[in-house]
Amino acid sequence: MATNAKADELAKRVTRDQENAEIAVAAAISESGKSAQSLAPVGGLGGITEYDKARLGYEDARDASLAAITKQPFHAMVEVYTEVPGPNGKRIEQEQLWYCNTESSSNQVLTMNGAKVPVLSWTHPGVQYALTLNLGDYQDIRTLGYRLLSVEPMARARFDEVLPTISGVYQPGGAVRPLQTVAPKTGLKAVKLNMTPDQVHAFVSRMTGLMIVTGAPGSGKTTVAFQRIRFLFDQQDQREEGGRLVSYEPALTRVFLANDNLAEQAKVLLSQQLDIPVSVVRSVSDYIAEYLDQSWPYKHDARPRQRKLQPLELAARTAILGLSDHHDLGRLWEAYEAQIAERLSSGANTAWATNDADAREQLAVLAEALRVYSQKEGRTADPLRSQWRMTSVHLAIARQYDAARQAMSSRARERFDELFQQWLFHVYDPLAALAAYFGGRASEAAHRMRRGTGSRVDETSVLRSAIEEWEARGYGPEDRPWLAWLLRFALPEETEAQRRFREIPSAIAPAMIGPQRLTHVAIDEAQDLCVAEASLIGSLVDPDGALTVSADFRQIVSPVHGMKDAEAFKVGRSLRGKGVEQIYPFAKNMRQSRQIGRFLQGFYEVAFRERPTFEANTALDDKKPQLIIAPPQDHVLRIKQIVAVLRRSQAIESIALLQINEDEEAMMKLRAELTVAGVTLAEPWAASGEGLLTTSVERIKGLEFDACIIVGLEDVESAALNFTLNRAYVALSRPARRLALIASEFPSLLRKVDRGLFDVTQA
Repeated sequence: MATNAKADELAKRVTRDQENAEIAVAAAISESGKSAQSLAPVGGLGGITEYDKARLGYEDARDASLAAITKQPFHAMVEVYTEVPGPNGKRIEQEQLWYCNTESSSNQVLTMNGAKVPVLSWTHPGVQYALTLNLGDYQDIRTLGYRLLSVEPMARARFDEVLPTISGVYQPGGAVRPLQTVAPKTGLKAVKLNMTPDQVHAFVSRMTGLMIVTGAPGSGKTTVAFQRIRFLFDQQDQREEGGRLVSYEPALTRVFLANDNLAEQAKVLLSQQLDIPVSVVRSVSDYIAEYLDQSWPYKHDARPRQRKLQPLELAARTAILGLSDHHDLGRLWEAYEAQIAERLSSGANTAWATNDADAREQLAVLAEALRVYSQKEGRTADPLRSQWRMTSVHLAIARQYDAARQAMSSRARERFDELFQQWLFHVYDPLAALAAYFGGRASEAAHRMRRGTGSRVDETSVLRSAIEEWEARGYGPEDRPWLAWLLRFALPEETEAQRRFREIPSAIAPAMIGPQRLTHVAIDEAQDLCVAEASLIGSLVDPDGALTVSADFRQIVSPVHGMKDAEAFKVGRSLRGKGVEQIYPFAKNMRQSRQIGRFLQGFYEVAFRERPTFEANTALDDKKPQLIIAPPQDHVLRIKQIVAVLRRSQAIESIALLQINEDEEAMMKLRAELTVAGVTLAEPWAASGEGLLTTSVERIKGLEFDACIIVGLEDVESAALNFTLNRAYVALSRPARRLALIASEFPSLLRKVDRGLFDVTQA
């Protein structure tokens, strides 16, 4: 009897959902026709208003959602008990039936002949919780700031198709004419209705503040970080009223990629799967260069380096600054304050002080006010609390400054503003501060260069050359983030010229879109930033906005540039509010087969001497990783054999040969030998293309492949470079289905790894 009752209940749900699918399509077609007719003219003599923009945006989203529903009504169903706020703070409990569509970005209630079918966006927080909670579990979400207070799923289904007939899996109930599953392709992809509970909790947990997503390779950090952008766009109207609610929209959103290898994949995910314009994507290095140009209009003859450094010298120069930590930010700022205090006292002896004879008395008073201010006591490592920022100085001497300007003729005032600007950029010269701080820490610089280059440079000579260049007013690409960082916190944030020293740019102007500041900034692969880049970019977002950071600090691969933790995001952070920072570790490795995942766990425990922080994927089974031990002269033959076998597998499309430590000479020699052996190769260092990909971990960081052949593991423990273990870990985590290791001898790192996790072939 119980079995029959369950079958009847499933049959009723299938019939209901089939009927609702037909109603949804008919209603969507009907509503689409009405939508085109309902739009009244917008704009006028004053141009389009913000109200009209919002209305047009809503109509565009609605039209796109109706079109998606017409094509495929919905992809999931949930039956839930919910609570919403009622009068006098009471909770109102409701029993609801929701459908959701993975292509919809707005919530629609479709009506036809009195029947109502709610089809919600896949980003709806209630839908996401209902799809991941255990049936019957209650989730209180009143503290997250949504109008929805709680959700409790009672039944659900995920559909492969709903028209012409239902195909999917019900809980409770089971499978109903399911379609054959297709093995997922490698590469970034939206998961939408198949997130883990950890991912959902991070995804919907808050609409403001800093969200740091961490986790193992393949745990979905990047995907969820990017999906949060879509979530904020779609669900911002679900926030409770009260306080300052910023607007989330593409124009006010930026995605910063610390690793350029991911750029194309990131753009495909954003545009094709999440309907987010690729214009939001920015390269960190390009943005920093632009920020510096806008923030440093008068450089006192400072100029970018013209000569080309040899690769090792450039690596060493980069290591001096690129391996600094958040403590260096604070200490550098204190040194900068000392410079500012010393130079502020020199006003009476500069050109602006004698600019206009008619205002001589007022200019002398201004110079004295600046001298007195320069005698203030107190230093701080927190730039936002510094009394030496231009804003604080301007506030203290604004009366004398304005009086001096008002005493001048218009022509004299223009000349004064120019001279005063030039003097201020002497007082706040970032290059002098950089040279004084890093040039004075020789032992630290030598240690970083040694670890960054494997002791292959003369550290004393490189540091001397760097100091000479700085003192000659030269700087290189490795210096730009630090120069920009100093100016970010020295310059005023005020956007109105009357509230700051004239001719001085605003520190946040590069983060302004019209009158508004960026409201959401997302940073992917944040461990690949230096601390100055992280602090600067994180400080630009609106104080009431959102900052999303994706990072795995075990995946730093550059020996000369990166961060070991997220502490730099606390330095100069603009975000405000209680509990502004939340860290969400993802524990599930969803990229790789169970066999590779378990091997990676074993390697992680041996390499880093701690328990792995991730679980292996149990949904995909394939072959164990294979270690092939052969003399160096046989490596090419072994690679050729492996590639030939992999090419015959229908499950394998992309194959990459990865070098753990980047060695261009060795790679070019190996490529030449493979070509002679008849192996078809892609272009050198390419991340995609026809033939076997041959590249290094540093160049391939963040990407994934069906199969990988790894060389160089036997040399990892003896390497002198920074983060070599990290590079090995990253290399082993790139393949999804097959992993082959080729070594001249048994790698010592694998001697302590469970031998049952990999196969060994010895020539």
